[in-house]
Amino acid sequence: MSTVKISDVAKAANVSSATVSRVLSNSDTVRPATREHVLAVMKKLNYQPNALAQQLRTQATKTVIVIVPDIRNLLFHEVINGIEAEAASSGYQVLLADMHGQPSVESYYVSAVQRRQVDGILSMSANMTQKLLNQIAGEYPIVMALQGFDSPSIPFVSIDNAAAARTMTAHLVKLGHRKIAHITGSAPLPYQERLNSYRAVLEENGIPYSPALVGCGEASIRGGYEQMKAMLERGEDFTAVFAAGDTMAIGAIQALQEAGRRVPQDCAVAGFDDIELSSVLSPKLTTIRQPTFQIGQQSFKMLLSLMKKEPVPNTHVLLPHELVIRDSCGYWL
Repeated sequence: MSTVKISDVAKAANVSSATVSRVLSNSDTVRPATREHVLAVMKKLNYQPNALAQQLRTQATKTVIVIVPDIRNLLFHEVINGIEAEAASSGYQVLLADMHGQPSVESYYVSAVQRRQVDGILSMSANMTQKLLNQIAGEYPIVMALQGFDSPSIPFVSIDNAAAARTMTAHLVKLGHRKIAHITGSAPLPYQERLNSYRAVLEENGIPYSPALVGCGEASIRGGYEQMKAMLERGEDFTAVFAAGDTMAIGAIQALQEAGRRVPQDCAVAGFDDIELSSVLSPKLTTIRQPTFQIGQQSFKMLLSLMKKEPVPNTHVLLPHELVIRDSCGYWL
């Protein structure tokens, strides 16, 4: 094995070590004459790049970053399982980036893609703005999972969030509810779509929309609890709650029960996502089921095609959702 190092090549070629590294990574910032000179010195010294240098030269790390808004939310776990299953079958590693609700973390990992430290990025974060994605999506492989932007330059795999929210709101109306509260997250996507559908279904059924019956906060059990408790303390009148996420629905049920209101006898509660806890709660949660494992699989397949510069016939993939009826809404009034 050669003991010649990059610093030895740099010294013999009378260039910096950084220039040698750029030659190894095939950077277009090196002048052709300089590149040829450095390569000739490498050959003369019998320099053998190590595995990392070879990887840099091909600009392939066989690693992708998956950005998750908050790993504590069980919704993301099954999506990650789908991503990891597909990645492993293709020889890729997955690096998880948990944002903890801090958008600056996203910017850091997007920068990692731009520096070619990873080959691509999969984001499940609603906080990554469309502007930021548009800045890099044309040059670097990026796919969104669980949500989508109305932009041809941003590929995504999701369900139709607007249609799914319409399904759930219409279900509550069909059960006879006329005073339906809504608890949602503060991120613009996908919660705004779900809120818009909730409002539209109410208006279509002649039910006045009341801003006082809409709570907005952290998309978590604590957030749902706090929003529900605030409504109860204000004395708002409602017979049903549509939470835009199962974690928020769980928090809402806790607040209702603490206030002495029975679910579903006194107040129906519906969620969105069908996380694992939804089927073991008491009462079991009526919710919208997302095909999370399949979303993970298909989003990685799409990203892999982009990383290989292969054509992707459909970059906006919407998978079917399902209304899962359980005990938390009752079955009639």
